[in-house]
Amino acid sequence: MKDMACKTYKIPFLVFAAVIFMAASVSAVEPPPRNELEKRIDSLFVIASSGELKYIDLVQPAVDSIAAIGAPAVPRLVEKYTTKSARERLAINQILVKIGSDGVPYLTRSLHLDNPEQVSRISGTLGEIKDKMAVPELIKTAFHENWWVRSACAGAFGQIGDSAANDAILALLGDSVETVRKSAAVSAGQLLIEASIPLLIHMLGDQFYGARLSAAEALTKFGDRAVKPLVDSLNSANELVGNLGCSILGQIGGDMVAVAVAGQLEHSSPIRRALAVEAIYNSNSSLACGLVELMSETETDPTVKFYIARTLNKYAP
Repeated sequence: MKDMACKTYKIPFLVFAAVIFMAASVSAVEPPPRNELEKRIDSLFVIASSGELKYIDLVQPAVDSIAAIGAPAVPRLVEKYTTKSARERLAINQILVKIGSDGVPYLTRSLHLDNPEQVSRISGTLGEIKDKMAVPELIKTAFHENWWVRSACAGAFGQIGDSAANDAILALLGDSVETVRKSAAVSAGQLLIEASIPLLIHMLGDQFYGARLSAAEALTKFGDRAVKPLVDSLNSANELVGNLGCSILGQIGGDMVAVAVAGQLEHSSPIRRALAVEAIYNSNSSLACGLVELMSETETDPTVKFYIARTLNKYAP
């Protein structure tokens, strides 16, 4: 097998000149390069991750030059993924995504590294590359002891879009860490996993607002398929479930929604009544307009009255 490190890669003259110019002012933070390929990558990376305005026109050419090296550059970039610099992390991710599928075999092997930060960043990058070849190893990594890693894997599944990850996503919806649940909810919506609907409805009552809102957004994507389960959940003991359920149903819309949500117009909570009227407003159906008009005769809460007036103005001006 030919030694890939011995290959010659073209470097734009301006990038090369800038690297030489900057070398004197940049102190080394890594061990000396082990070979010429790594030395070349390191030199280009100084520019690719630079935040100095005077080098702004050289950043993208440097990124492109490293990406042009292809798969042989991936091991060095993975090593650099331990960096504490956000700018360097962004540069590494950008380069790896540009390398794309050619880098996936090494990246998936790197999911077994001991550094959770590295593994979580690699997982996120694999999600952006969107190559289904990464899914089997991501599934194995999805139940890592570190929640950063679990969250990154959960998010990557949705970006890649392979139903092979459905069971892993369903399991992660019940994770003990809120951020992992949030990431899993986003992916469940992206993949439209029908079995996730009851789990997402349960998540509408999650203590973490990020998980609740992600579940709500995911459920909206299911459209009519989520209507009956949502209607059945409106009287949940957890008021958050019913409140968000009304809002989601309004976004889905339709005659069935307007009629179903009308049952909440007599709820004891003014918040619920307001949300129910708003859902009818958003449903683009006039079937419940009469009930809203009847409600206006006895309603005293100012917020609910505001939504009543707006709804009647829309359907019965």
